[in-house]
Amino acid sequence: METTPRLSLPFILPQQAQKHVTHNEALRLLDALVQPSVISRTLATPPAGPAEGAAYIVPANATGAWAGQEGRIALFAFGAWSFIAAADGWMAYVADAAAFVVRRDGAWSEFATNGGASIARFGVNAASDQTNRLAVASAASLFTHEGAGHQLKINKAAAGQTASVLFQDGFSGRAEIGLAGDDDLHVKVSADGGAWTEALTVAGSGLVSLPAGQLRFPPMPNPSSDPNTLDDYAEGSFTPGLSFGGASTGIVYVAQSGSYTKIGRIGFFSLLVQISSKGTATGAAAITGFPFNMNAANPGLVTTPFYGGMAGLTGYLVGTTNGTRVDLRQATAMGTGPISEANFGSNAILRVAGAFQI
Repeated sequence: METTPRLSLPFILPQQAQKHVTHNEALRLLDALVQPSVISRTLATPPAGPAEGAAYIVPANATGAWAGQEGRIALFAFGAWSFIAAADGWMAYVADAAAFVVRRDGAWSEFATNGGASIARFGVNAASDQTNRLAVASAASLFTHEGAGHQLKINKAAAGQTASVLFQDGFSGRAEIGLAGDDDLHVKVSADGGAWTEALTVAGSGLVSLPAGQLRFPPMPNPSSDPNTLDDYAEGSFTPGLSFGGASTGIVYVAQSGSYTKIGRIGFFSLLVQISSKGTATGAAAITGFPFNMNAANPGLVTTPFYGGMAGLTGYLVGTTNGTRVDLRQATAMGTGPISEANFGSNAILRVAGAFQI
């Protein structure tokens, strides 16, 4: 064997004369092949006056001194061109393309780019595997534009497959967003990585569904001036009471219960108040204890579908919303007017329902 098996570097043979020639030839080849860099791989005609050490990958249909050397590395050294045959797996940096190329299946192609050579797995500060073929461990990852927009594409083979982004805690799934099992957008969450709850689905038609059936708004509303924006929803209970002339001195209750549903600026309530003593306060009657401030300038509709233990009423018992209370009134053919403690017996009972605006 007169050369090395991989780079074909010449051996110095026993009793060889001019050993320095062989040694220098080996150094010349090492200089060209260790950390190989070429000027171009598209230039078909040898340049005039190349610099010492200049290297090129000879393209197809080369002419002049490069004719018939396609695919080889042309090295200009000691005033002449020599040609190095590349083996599969060799890599080189091409300066005019600012790209790496790899020798594969007897041809040069760009390394890991569309239409060129590719690698099966790649890890950046992390170990890749057959499932996670690209693995990156870093504080952040940046995908930026190249002068215009930028898209991150996740593609699946068929509608029944999954194309999603999975968020993990200690490599255990906690949230998933994507096309999971169909072509609708799904948002799923999990507390343990095993049991999953689908929180939101958006169909291709744009229809939004809440499979879990619940949507929470903050305790304190964030009002919007947009008439098409729902900015609040609340359900709750409260303890209604009575007042006469703004006071409730001595009133004794048998039952007090109320519930409400509020949607945006509109709400609905129902309540029950029953007393065993109306106390000593006097004046206009009102129901108090509402947990929200109702619009007095645009009062809601309040009805009393059932009442008992009342006296002196000649019309319907109704009410108007006014801040955190409902002013009780009676409606007759002549109009409406307030009622007072005089209309209440000591065993009065009221069932009231109404709608209001905030």
